[in-house]
Parts: sequence; C-alpha cells; structure tokens
Amino acid sequence: MKIELHSHTYYSHQTKVFFDGVNSPKDMVKAAAQKMDAIVISDHDTLQGYQQAKKYAKKYGIDVICGEEITSRDGHILAVGINEVIPPRLSAEETIDLIHEQGGIAISTHPFDIKQVGLREKAKLCDAIEVFNAQNLDRISNIRARNYVAKYKLAETAGSDAHSTAMLAHAFVEVSASDLDGILKAIKKNKAVLHTQYMPLNVIRDVAVRRLQLSYDYVTDYIEQNYWMPKRFIAKRMLSLVNHHPGKITNLFRVFTYLSLGGVITYSFFKALQDQLS
Repeated sequence: MKIELHSHTYYSHQTKVFFDGVNSPKDMVKAAAQKMDAIVISDHDTLQGYQQAKKYAKKYGIDVICGEEITSRDGHILAVGINEVIPPRLSAEETIDLIHEQGGIAISTHPFDIKQVGLREKAKLCDAIEVFNAQNLDRISNIRARNYVAKYKLAETAGSDAHSTAMLAHAFVEVSASDLDGILKAIKKNKAVLHTQYMPLNVIRDVAVRRLQLSYDYVTDYIEQNYWMPKRFIAKRMLSLVNHHPGKITNLFRVFTYLSLGGVITYSFFKALQDQLS
C-alpha cells in the first residue's frame, strides 16, 4: 500500500502569505489517486481540508486519512490517524499525548529544516521521524534527520510535503497493510519502505508564485501595514511581478530560484556546522 503521508490543501495558511497550499482537497485527492493507494491530508492546525477531501475517497478509489501538521511550541508535529483537531502552541509533550489519546501516531516532520520550524532534538519524542522531505533541496536537512534516526534507532518515514497536485508522490511510504490500524502499526514498528525523490526546482518555483498570486491582496495589506518606505515601494513592485507569470517574467523567476537554492544550501551547511560546534 503506497501512502502519501504529508500533504496540504488550500486550507493550510501562513502569516505573511495567506495561502500555503494552492489546490482544493478534491484536486489533491484526484491527483493522488493516480499514483497512491492512500493520502494523508495534513493541513496546518486544521482538519477542514480532510473533512472536504474524505468526500471524494470513494469516487476516486483512494483511502483518505485524517492528519494535521500541528504547530507546537517546539516545532511541527504531524498527527496521523486522529479524528479531532489538536490545538497549536502546546508543548511537544502535550501535543504528542493528545495525538496518542485519539489513537494516532506522531511524526516529527522536517526536524532539522532551515526554517527551524522542526522539533530538532525533541524529535525523538515522536513515534517516527520524517528523514526525507522532498522539499529539503539543501539535502543537509535530510542527512541530519537520517543521522539522528540512526543515532537513536528510531522509526523513519518520508513525505512529499506536497502543497500542490504537482508536488504529490515525490516521497512516500509503502507498507504491507490494508487498513489504518495496520498502517499506523507498520510505521511505528519501522516496517515502512521509503520511496524518495527530490522535488524538481521548477515545481517549487511555480507553487511559490501561485501562493503569492492567491494571497496577493493579503500580502499587499501586510506590506502596507508593516513596511516603511522605500522598502514598501520595492516590495509592492516585486510582488506585482507574479501577475506576469507564466510569461517572459518566468526567466527572471528562474534566476531568483537558483540564487535562492544557492543561499539555502550555504545557510544549511553553516547552520549544521554551528550546531555541531555549539
């Protein structure tokens, strides 16, 4: 059974850029059904995406599993197999206890990501660790997660961290199970086979631009309220470029994307080095 463990719909939101996911629950389920046997809808701090997505499970012949990527005080925790929303901003310990009370399992997603929203050293509190996140193009974040799992002999998983239909099925797990209980047990016992492939750079770029397009008014308001001149003027001019994609402006976005990747790799390297020395 092939399972996409980590995916988001347009019910996932952020602070500065409102839309984190860009596709509807229906579209995510429909696209996943072409490659997967099951998908976990794991929006940030809400079950709204799952509640919509489960309506399409039978139509498209795929199991839709309830999940939530919870923003705990200590970092992101993926709950799989729950049935009620778990509030954010609790400690990792409190969050994991609530997941277990509902019969679910806790997975530490991207524990050493460069955004530093992962659990880092507290990841070992979870039932399993996401050692491969398809969006961690710096590679170092995933290497650190895998080394961490090897050190503590923990269960490991992989996820696409898909925020669009194009992002699905780049990293997933395969288990010998036919129901949710079997899936959860296989993951906890570290019997999941990991399938891993990094996300193409153009896919990540297109999703980043689409997020800004969908959140355009929201981001504009944020700039107006939080930026002073001349930063406000520059930010609004830069934001307006997304309205010309796809088109000639895409070549400029390609340059931005490669420059960003270089910066991400450099930052990740020095951050890992700093953590080792501290």
